Amino acid sequence: MIAYEKKITAYLDGSLGAEETSEFEAFVLTHPEFEAKIKSKKDEISLLKNMIPAVSPTEDSLRSMESEIKASVFNLLKEEPKSMFENLRMKWEEWINR
Repeated sequence: MIAYEKKITAYLDGSLGAEETSEFEAFVLTHPEFEAKIKSKKDEISLLKNMIPAVSPTEDSLRSMESEIKASVFNLLKEEPKSMFENLRMKWEEWINR
């Protein structure tokens, strides 16, 4: 049952594959007490979604974000490709030298 409890959020957000979804739903049909856990998680997610304020960015802030994203992507592309270990070493050094 623990394995299915870990899949509740993935099931609710639709990120389970078709086979996993079918298996999950079959488990729920044979374990009616498990439905209460799913309902509880749905209610929790709904409450959290309602707590997120609806924000409409201004045109200026959208342009500013777009410029920042473009600059970031450009900076990433102009760097020499590094190995994963080199990237980790550099990040570690940056963190240590703060």
